[in-house]
Order: sequence, then structure tokens, then C-alpha cells
Amino acid sequence: MSYPKTREAYKMTVPAFHALEPFLDPDPRHELLDGQIYVLPIPRNWHTIALMELDGLFLRQERPGLHVWRGGLILNDVSEPWPDLTLLSAEPLPGPDNPAAPEARLVVEVAYPTADFETGPKARAYQAAAIPEYWVVAVEGRHVLRHLLPDYRAEAFTEGALSPQAYPDVLIDLGTLFEGLEGQ
Repeated sequence: MSYPKTREAYKMTVPAFHALEPFLDPDPRHELLDGQIYVLPIPRNWHTIALMELDGLFLRQERPGLHVWRGGLILNDVSEPWPDLTLLSAEPLPGPDNPAAPEARLVVEVAYPTADFETGPKARAYQAAAIPEYWVVAVEGRHVLRHLLPDYRAEAFTEGALSPQAYPDVLIDLGTLFEGLEGQ
């Protein structure tokens, strides 16, 4: 009897991932990227403070054509991450399905303590899904890494105002964003 020399990996689909949700530990966050389930640490205080500040800055500027979303984003049949914040071009439809990648104008991840994951697998997944702009808010380094299509090369911003390309009149003051993180 001969055995196969290689193994096959099963890529989980988004519907199969949703079917597993009742069996997953509800405390850590679970995300599906390229058919693999990632278990992420529970966000710490600094992550939450930065996210609340960023959320407020964007919500104050919300209007038709700019919708702040704090849920999952379907990138393709085998990827559904849960970004910390997404700016959508249209209000999400009611129902069980999360918005799809073409609706996203900006995806934001707060990287504390997950910077390697946010700038590695997640950045590659967002680029492959043609997300036009991706920000990684690096709490520890007090900077924002902006990735733009097509090459997604990271550009670091540490001060002044930063605007999403899709919404050039929306200003995010980085000083205000990082103000609440003194002592971190």
C-alpha cells in the first residue's frame, strides 16, 4: 500500500466558517483569511482607546456616501476578516451578510498588539481584494501606515492631518488620535 507524498489542505469557505461560529470560543476574535481561521487576542485597553477616538473622528464626518462600519467584510469566498473600522460607500444592507470588498473605500486596523498580522497576512488579503486604501494605526509607534493600490507600499504618517483618498475633505488629526495614549 502506498501513501500520498503530499497533504491537501482544506480551505474553509465563508459559509462553512459561519456554520462553525456556535462552536468557537466567543471571547477571542476569529477571522477567516484565505480559508484559514485566525484566533486573535482580545483587544487591550490601548487598542480600544485608539479605536474609540478614530471611530469618533470619522463618525463626526459621516454623510451620504461615507458610512462607518464596525463589522466583518467579505473579501472573497474564503476570506472574511473583521477590520476595526471600514468606510463604506453605501449603507450596509440589513441581513446576515457583511458588506463585500467592492463597497469598502478605506479599511482601518488598530495594531496593538497585532502589528505583524496587520501588516502581513491582512495587508496581502486587502490588496488581493482590491481594497483601495488600508491604514494600520500603530499604537506603540504612534504612527499610521497607509497602504494604497496598486503596490500597497506602506507610507508612515506621525503628525498633521491624514485624509482617505476617497474622502479628501475628511481630516483625521493624528495628534488628536494619539493624544489619549499618553503613558503607553
